[in-house]
Amino acid sequence: MQKGVPLFEANGAELVYREMTMRRLRWGAVCGVLWMYTMLSGCATVSVDRGKSVSAAGVAYSQAVSAVVDVAIDASIDASSQRRGLGKPRQVVPPADQPARATELKTIDDELVGTVVRYTRLKRSLSATEAYFIALQQLAEGSTAEATETAVKSLADQLNGINNALDKGDGVKPLIGEERKGAIAGLSRLVVKQVHGAQLVAALERDADVIGRTLVLHEMVLQAAENDIQANLTDAASRFYAERVRGPYQRGEIGDTWVDDRRHYIKVRALGSSLASIGSAHAAAQHMQTVWARILSGETSAKELTAMLKDTQELLVAVAALKSADAK
Repeated sequence: MQKGVPLFEANGAELVYREMTMRRLRWGAVCGVLWMYTMLSGCATVSVDRGKSVSAAGVAYSQAVSAVVDVAIDASIDASSQRRGLGKPRQVVPPADQPARATELKTIDDELVGTVVRYTRLKRSLSATEAYFIALQQLAEGSTAEATETAVKSLADQLNGINNALDKGDGVKPLIGEERKGAIAGLSRLVVKQVHGAQLVAALERDADVIGRTLVLHEMVLQAAENDIQANLTDAASRFYAERVRGPYQRGEIGDTWVDDRRHYIKVRALGSSLASIGSAHAAAQHMQTVWARILSGETSAKELTAMLKDTQELLVAVAALKSADAK
């Protein structure tokens, strides 16, 4: 088209050229819109997948560790009883000494009740943690229902209340020291807004510290549970061995169940010497803190956690097998 020639006076060739140019521009605009739509759709799909992965890790962790807490409750009670009665020669206690023994038992029981209360709070915390991750998944999948947002916030508030009770520890000083408090306080800065929906971002920024604190408290209480389980598992296995394996063998009274009993003992003894299995719940709580940080930043890898939970399952199977064998 010649310079200065009005648009409507262009010759035929120039009109064809102009039409082709306009088509290219329109097609370029369409492609741009399609590219943007594809990118946004891709982000939405990633967000949904991440939500599902987040829920799976949180639920699996909560359920597995909750079962370990049940074992710890029984272990703490049984270990206390074992230390104060079974296996010792029974003697008649003079009447004059009986009130003192009653007072001693009450003191011991009160201490044990405190331990069981702490484990019960931990179970409540784990149950609320599981529910929180399930509700969080609904947000991640794009739920716009006000009830979903309310449920997530309510569960976070519930966890915060349980945390306050758990953090009292022995009543003298909090379980969580100042250094770890500082690390927890910075978790909300890990949230990457570009990979989460607006509602999910709001929930993660609000609850980052609450869930972080929850997982740290789980770790610290489970450390005590680990000691109770290991002590009781060792004691129970020793008694089982003396009564059901070594005793019959020494007396030459090997019956039909002796082979099974010996197998149970060997497996439990091997597990009892495996720190990976005994400490699996404690380690899972530690690693779940890493998983939570990854969730905030848009990552979802939880392979290490899955491996730890397998160790936890082995522990539960061994404890159940010993109880079952002991009951026969």
